Amino acid sequence: MISILRPHLLILRNNSCRVSLQLQSSRDQAAAMASSVANTTSSKRRRLLLLLAAAVALTILAPPPVSALRRRAVHLTVYVQEILDGPGQTEKLLIKGPGPANPSLWPPHNYLGDTIVMDDLVTEAVANNSKPIGRVYGIYMTASMTRPVYTVSFTLHLTAGPYNGSTIVMAGIDDDDMGVREHAVVGGTGALRGAEGYVFGIVKPFTSSYCVMELDIYMTVPVPVPRPKARAAAASPLITDQ
Repeated sequence: MISILRPHLLILRNNSCRVSLQLQSSRDQAAAMASSVANTTSSKRRRLLLLLAAAVALTILAPPPVSALRRRAVHLTVYVQEILDGPGQTEKLLIKGPGPANPSLWPPHNYLGDTIVMDDLVTEAVANNSKPIGRVYGIYMTASMTRPVYTVSFTLHLTAGPYNGSTIVMAGIDDDDMGVREHAVVGGTGALRGAEGYVFGIVKPFTSSYCVMELDIYMTVPVPVPRPKARAAAASPLITDQ
């Protein structure tokens, strides 16, 4: 009887061993997968932390935007000497527009799209023999088919005074029906870098070919931020005197 049962016991033991080995192998595989997932998650967390740290560092080190800086007010009044024709002419037709002719304007700049380039002297007073303080460079174009309206874009380059060498960039429209025109200050350079504001313009006609544009400029510019002093480079053991 014992001899009959012995083979069956051996088979059961072998099967039990196989099941035990399979269970152990499954446990090992599950542990390996869990370890791999944990390592991957840990690696992703480390990368995320590094990215967050880099973003914070860049935010701290980056200079603040111009709009966030303290600003100071600047007010200038200048006079633009416009010679439209004849000797010493400073404004000339650059592009003849396709039209149609604007009935509210006199020739030769009365066609829609007529574009004039200007290189006008700027003085500190109305008289054309007063002290020169700069020039105005730019263009204006007939922009309406029925009304005396021009689009303008010009730069005032200052060549004297506390803002010598600086520029102010202005743009807007000129409406001849308006006693006071208003333009936007859209930028500047030099001591007026980052300028923002507005300009009131009043035309003072003297003859049919000569007038003076008074520009009353109100703007703000960023207050300069002191730059931190550069630290001396630390001595490196890899750098030696030759």
